[in-house]
Amino acid sequence: MFRTRAAWAAIGTTAALLLTGVPAAHAAGTAEGQAPDVRWASSVSSDLGTLQVAVSSDSALTDIRAHIVSAATQQEVAVVEYDAFTLASGTAADGVWHTKQPLDLPALGSYDVRVEATDADGDRTVDNSAGSLAYYVAAVFEDVRPDRTEIDTDHREVRVDGTLKGRWPGTRELKPLADHRVDLDVDYWTENTVRTDAEGHFSGTVTVNDAVPVQAVYRHDSANPYVLYGESASTPIGIRQVATRWTFQSPAQARTIDYGQQVTVTATLERETPQGWVPFEGQSGGVLYEASEGTHWASVGYFTTGADGKATFTHTPSETGTFRVASHSDDPFIAPASENSPQITVLRASAFTSFSATRAQEGGVHVEGTLDFPDGWTPGDIPVHIQHSRDGKHWTTLTTTQANWSGEGHAFSADLTEVRRGYFRARFEATGPFREAVSEVVRVGR
Repeated sequence: MFRTRAAWAAIGTTAALLLTGVPAAHAAGTAEGQAPDVRWASSVSSDLGTLQVAVSSDSALTDIRAHIVSAATQQEVAVVEYDAFTLASGTAADGVWHTKQPLDLPALGSYDVRVEATDADGDRTVDNSAGSLAYYVAAVFEDVRPDRTEIDTDHREVRVDGTLKGRWPGTRELKPLADHRVDLDVDYWTENTVRTDAEGHFSGTVTVNDAVPVQAVYRHDSANPYVLYGESASTPIGIRQVATRWTFQSPAQARTIDYGQQVTVTATLERETPQGWVPFEGQSGGVLYEASEGTHWASVGYFTTGADGKATFTHTPSETGTFRVASHSDDPFIAPASENSPQITVLRASAFTSFSATRAQEGGVHVEGTLDFPDGWTPGDIPVHIQHSRDGKHWTTLTTTQANWSGEGHAFSADLTEVRRGYFRARFEATGPFREAVSEVVRVGR
């Protein structure tokens, strides 16, 4: 049990000794025994009216007595006897003891706890600063709910309703906390502060501008100093984004161009509305040209869309690829969008700079020539087909030879045997990024 002292002046002999600061001593027991060690004393955090005391000793405890002293006045207000405690964890020689019932103290506030402990060997300790008891009301939120869990660009207001109650430490009873401040937090920052009514109900509206949690919080208020911090569970608020899309006007379909040729790029950004898709003004982004092979890319430019939602650039691609346009808004309510254009195939020139075919003395035909690639790249393999035609219209490949760098071009030659008179030419077939090339036609007689 525990005793409450109604009169502050009526302090017993034991309390008087405690208040004079008597050090931990063995009032009784053997000199060889180890006195109990009072490690700490405090409120149970989830049940503020319950006192817990941690004690260890070399033998089981046989008595615990706690003196509850007002921190403000230093007057003892209650004594908690051994039979009011129960072992909550550990052992009787090394454990944590809880009061079986919450303490019934005369007032809310902070209390110092002074503990006497005696073990089975008769060793006794008096600890005048064992800890403190936080005899406060715990703030408890009930039924906190926002009126929406998803917002959009036109509906960003969220109303939060709930009830604030207090759990009294002496009885654990929940009572409405009337006329108390409640903070409505958005992403852990207070956006609005409201007050509870007579039943502890509250209601308020906050503006939410991102996908963040919303929460009701009770923070310390000097007008109600004995109510501790409390918070509701947070509710995540999602965002329904405005859909956006890009459409290419140019190039509208796949194209093949020569190396060095300029391409005009035009694309329109649109946003979805209840009336359908409409041009989206004032959105920023950029355009890249991405190579079809590898990871090469080139910046084409940056833009902010006008009233027509368009972005227009010119670019000279150096290799086959696609244009990629992308936009991203700082406004989280606007969905990003990107799109790739149809493919642009870039072909580099190839050209025969010389070709000859002459009758050899032994009756065959000797052909030779040079092939050039003026746009800077050269194929790794350069097959040249030597072709023959009797009428200059229908061609047959007689042999294929390789062209190799000679210092003045990529030279090739071949000797043809048992060849009739007619027309001769050299042909390089289109391969990879290179266009086809055909030499001049040479007529050879007998």
